[in-house]
Amino acid sequence: MRLFFTNSVRSTIAAAQICAAALVPSLLAGCGDATAPPGPPFLAIVTNLTTFPGASAPDLVTYRIRQSTTGDVAFDSLITIAPKDTIIIPVPPGTYIVEANGLPGRCVIPRGGAQRGISLSEADNTGIIRYSIECRGLLSIAVISDGYNVDKEFVYRVRRPNGTERTGIVAANDTIAVEEVAVDTSSTESYEVDIGGVAANCTITSDGGSRQRVKVEPTGGAGLSFRVQCSEPSKQPRIVSFTSGYTQGASIFQFRVFDPNFDVTGYYWDITDCNGNSVLPDKRERVRVNLRGGRGAVNDTLTIVGAFELGLENAAVVGRCTEIRVYDEQANVSTIETHRIGSATGQPPVVRFFNATLQGQALVTSILEASDPDGDIVGHFVLVRLRDGVLGLPDGKDDLGSMDPVGYVGLDVPPIPTTGRIKWDDVYSVIIYLIDKKGNVLRVEDEDVFR
Repeated sequence: MRLFFTNSVRSTIAAAQICAAALVPSLLAGCGDATAPPGPPFLAIVTNLTTFPGASAPDLVTYRIRQSTTGDVAFDSLITIAPKDTIIIPVPPGTYIVEANGLPGRCVIPRGGAQRGISLSEADNTGIIRYSIECRGLLSIAVISDGYNVDKEFVYRVRRPNGTERTGIVAANDTIAVEEVAVDTSSTESYEVDIGGVAANCTITSDGGSRQRVKVEPTGGAGLSFRVQCSEPSKQPRIVSFTSGYTQGASIFQFRVFDPNFDVTGYYWDITDCNGNSVLPDKRERVRVNLRGGRGAVNDTLTIVGAFELGLENAAVVGRCTEIRVYDEQANVSTIETHRIGSATGQPPVVRFFNATLQGQALVTSILEASDPDGDIVGHFVLVRLRDGVLGLPDGKDDLGSMDPVGYVGLDVPPIPTTGRIKWDDVYSVIIYLIDKKGNVLRVEDEDVFR
């Protein structure tokens, strides 16, 4: 700890007294210097310095301490010290402004700013002002990788809008700092970052895939990470077909997955810009689990029909891509497959009749009559619209419950029991989502289950 004392006005304090103790009373007892202060109040400035990879910490920081009382300035001092030193000085009672100056461009004070205020009275002993300084690198790139036979390192490329590039190697589960690609000090730039050298059994599952964009500011601190999952090739699930569509605020899709190890567990779903970047308002992919669910466990190929209610207008997603990847119990993951929304050919399914009816208080049964001019309906997915709070904490929105995460092949709609967690008076409506092999979709909802 380094202490600075002064009794002069508008002076730059240069003398320092080093004491080993940590508390002010023992500091005074342990400091035998004749310039030691006569008594409180004291003003202490404590600084915490964090230096991130690739950044440089300043050798010195200057603090200006001045009394903010109106009229003649009774106290105005500059103190220049090492960033991790602590200042403790005696001051007259009053209100003070402390300001940190002289920081390098990439050393910032993210919380509270450089200027702080404090008031000290005769009754106070010590007032403390704390600074947290972060010295940041220009750009950090992290790769998180796990699974079977994980790649040890990857090639990265950083490209500025003007074409300037920097390439290098980043190890698996490591972070590197990139400083050599200059940044325009007058603006924020969008950098393009790629990673390559990814083995065939590995899948990049982070948003954007192998290519991401990041805003880089002159003050630094930009960072991004790539997530790489590696699978055992002989056990890796494989999506062999996939189509999707969108209608009336709902994404509807179907895919067939080959699972050599009979243990496919779940899938991740998203809507992207067809380059791996989510376009959903919350930028969050969804996951469904328990795909086997006791049905078809002896088969190595499983047909899955699914749907998610989004509430977005059709125009917001046409030309976008539905994205799917499947994983098994051993964390083997399939490659990421995409299907462009609105690319379906042929004719959509036609529903001639749909009626969901509450049978007493025991269950809801549904009759669905549908056909397809091309004769290629794959199946349907069922969601039940429920009273808010039935399946989770109340949030002001109706709950939506799925009957089976795998969906149903064909047109037979299963009965919905209402004697368990779902009660008969919790059910508002039943929604059916139909899809054919080409990606033509249809959504129907019965909002009156009492007849």
